[in-house]
Amino acid sequence: MLMAVSLLSLMLFVHAAEPADNLIEQGVQKGLRGDYPGAIEDFNRAIRLDPADPDAYYNRGLARGSIGDLKGALADYSKSISLDPRSFGAYNNRGFTLAALGRYAEANADMSRAIALKPDMAELYNNRGTVRTSMKRYALAIADFTRATELDPLLVGAYNNRGLARNLSGDLSGAVADYLKAVGIDPRYKVAWYNLGNTHVALGEAKEAVEDYSKVLVLDPDMLAARNNRAFARLSLGDYPGALEDLNRVVSASPQNASGLYNRGVVRRLAGDRQGAMEDLRRASALGDSLADEVLREMMSHDSVSP
Repeated sequence: MLMAVSLLSLMLFVHAAEPADNLIEQGVQKGLRGDYPGAIEDFNRAIRLDPADPDAYYNRGLARGSIGDLKGALADYSKSISLDPRSFGAYNNRGFTLAALGRYAEANADMSRAIALKPDMAELYNNRGTVRTSMKRYALAIADFTRATELDPLLVGAYNNRGLARNLSGDLSGAVADYLKAVGIDPRYKVAWYNLGNTHVALGEAKEAVEDYSKVLVLDPDMLAARNNRAFARLSLGDYPGALEDLNRVVSASPQNASGLYNRGVVRRLAGDRQGAMEDLRRASALGDSLADEVLREMMSHDSVSP
């Protein structure tokens, strides 16, 4: 499974320009500290004092979105836009919120409005490209990510996201080039390393995939998806001990994870550890894994016909 990072970038809090708007400034500071409920209360008070201030609605929208109140955020950004139709940040953030709600066509329209207002801002193209990737409009998404990198050659997320779009469109070699560019700019960019590993697996390049996942695990030893995927890359290379080492860590970290138990059971079976395989598959089956049931039936059926 591929993942992208920095899919959408919210424009940050807008600082009040008028001295009378001290409440907005106070709310901004609370929001920057992560005190979103306190920030919302300050913005509420500011709106009661001046219902026509677009910054108050904009900032409250950002705070509401940060606590998961997407509908409230959407309403606030819309109000801010009605008061200040040239606020590219409000269009961007409303687009972000619409995308989070799965309303991609509307999100794309808002991102396009933001770009029309601020055509030299790389992050806006990156954001629209991500929305277009979600819409499976890969050629347009790739064009957006490319424009983002032209405007800001160090915008690492745009390379990762273009790699994702290229991967989804079937251009695996192009995806590899983009992920390599991303980690070349930021060697600690674990998601790009992870995506690179997945793409190397898809290309049948298991050795390279193991190296990619290993880099991820140096950066984040607790990323179970990378550990699980490295196990199967190792398995394809015939490295049963290495695969089992990874899956032991997965099961140890998440003992109620049926898929981890199933995967280890399969590897144990391939490695000739029938008893260990049966134990893992039974535990996975008890947790509701239907694939484990199938493998158990196959193993028991084989036993019944063996001489």
